[in-house]
Amino acid sequence: WRDSGTGIHPFLQPPGAQTHETTVGSILGWGKRLVVGPVMAVVRMAVLGVAAAAEVVTSAVGTLLVVPSVRRAWERCTRCLLARLALFAMGFYWIDNKRVSLQKGRRSARSSGGGKSAATAAVTVKSGDVIIANHVSYVDVLYLVAAYNPVFVEVDNATTYARVISLWDALRAPGRPTPALLPAGDARPLRSITEEARVKQRGPVVVFPENATSNGRALLQLLPLFEEPENQDEKSALHLLALKYPFKTFSPAYSVGSQLGHLFALCCQMYNSLVVRVLESDEAPRIAQSALYCDAGDEPVDLDEAVRDRLTQLSRLRMTKLTAMDKRDFLAFYHKRAKGYKSTI
Repeated sequence: WRDSGTGIHPFLQPPGAQTHETTVGSILGWGKRLVVGPVMAVVRMAVLGVAAAAEVVTSAVGTLLVVPSVRRAWERCTRCLLARLALFAMGFYWIDNKRVSLQKGRRSARSSGGGKSAATAAVTVKSGDVIIANHVSYVDVLYLVAAYNPVFVEVDNATTYARVISLWDALRAPGRPTPALLPAGDARPLRSITEEARVKQRGPVVVFPENATSNGRALLQLLPLFEEPENQDEKSALHLLALKYPFKTFSPAYSVGSQLGHLFALCCQMYNSLVVRVLESDEAPRIAQSALYCDAGDEPVDLDEAVRDRLTQLSRLRMTKLTAMDKRDFLAFYHKRAKGYKSTI
């Protein structure tokens, strides 16, 4: 499953950097990994458990609120706060959020970190808009909840129709094989989901076009979401995000293995880093420019190609020829080997 074009294996957990330490530094490092780290992880995971319980309680309270605008405000306030608490407990004390321009000569990368920047970036994103981002970890989901409190969807690999999934399903999805097909009764055009989110003020709709997580070293092939005309909603603005996790010892990227074990190891680290690159809104592709909506005489824009090109530039990652279905096959092979399967080749 190594990509032939780039030589990158996008599914295996990336190793930490090799460092040369003195004897004293090595002893201190081992003490931190074997004593301080696990103790800190236990405390942090207890905090995460409290946050998860609080989410269940606040969601139950939200269902009792009959006024949609009040319910939406309650959900946004509580979920954003709890998601930011979870990120803080996991060691993401500061999130580097940058608005980026891809045009040469244009001043960009206005950076402001932390949860405040995430909230500021969310102001221009409306209910029914579509957020398109690469997918690296379950941490992506927590960041997006903290910043936008969006609607998450799962995409059918054949029809590119989608279904709405819960926050918990979105968090667990990176640890599960991507479904080859969604139940016919669940999948529906993306446009119907964005229209419903707009009318009911449920927030923007997040789509991970890779439809599976990579290890953050490259992009998987993107699904042609907008090839299907019913997925195009002219009223929806597209917002492109690239998420990256700089690390030294253990990567927050999660693509294979025990999700709980990965979370524990993540919480053992003193701190973790997340860099979010947001494309300037006026440089993002517009659905109104597609062949379905553009004016007569105007050159239509291939939305899928435009999204692919901009996301590649924004993330500064190479795109492999591997797909979510390749990831599914890899996970099946990995799990067989983990259970003692021995290859005869």
